[in-house]
Amino acid sequence: MLDGQSITVLIPAYNEAPRIGRVLEVVCAADFVDQVVVIDDGSRDDTASVASRFPVLVLRHPRNFGKGKALVSGIRETQDSDIYLFIDADLLYLQKEHLLALAEPLVRYPFLDMTIGVFKGGRGSSDLAQRFFPILNGQRAVRGKWVRNLPDFSWTRFGVEVFLTKFAHDTAANIEMVPLWGLAHYHKEEKYGPFLGVYHRLKMYLEIFRTYLLYEGHIRRDPKVVEEKEERVCPSVT
Repeated sequence: MLDGQSITVLIPAYNEAPRIGRVLEVVCAADFVDQVVVIDDGSRDDTASVASRFPVLVLRHPRNFGKGKALVSGIRETQDSDIYLFIDADLLYLQKEHLLALAEPLVRYPFLDMTIGVFKGGRGSSDLAQRFFPILNGQRAVRGKWVRNLPDFSWTRFGVEVFLTKFAHDTAANIEMVPLWGLAHYHKEEKYGPFLGVYHRLKMYLEIFRTYLLYEGHIRRDPKVVEEKEERVCPSVT
């Protein structure tokens, strides 16, 4: 906890077995974190097995639904949290200080609803992308009450960051951009190779564009995140 505020870290993961362990080493060692939830979004590798070696709750999707639904599954499983940290499973150089930088503003300033991390001083290409498209960063802290009352964003896949930022702006929610010095992530080309990497990158951009196109219709008709009636994802047995 931080000053009486409970902190839950949600880590969506898809085929991240080679990388997620280094992230969990840092997150699980952070003494102010109350709970860590890894949502294995239909991985075909040993992501869930690697995550289960750590003191975390592992939720498993039967197939790949996308990052948006993974985060919603984590929120619905931990509905008492005051603050959620959304952390990617493929980060490089993650430190406890990065987690604190995201969470502390929400603890200190009750009027804030969300912080968005911005990579600085990590890798040149990541920093350049962040300079022009900071709203795409997945490293965020969100106030529990605020995010649980959002329209269900399970459908957004890789457009989830666009959805969260656009909804926050449209509803005059309070956001703070937070520099995350030295932090970076693996590029898709490093994870999948040059050809598959380009494919996955283009797929991500299409999902982001799709979120822009379908946003208005979804926010008008979708229920709140915690009101969706569906069977919970079962924790894995370790």
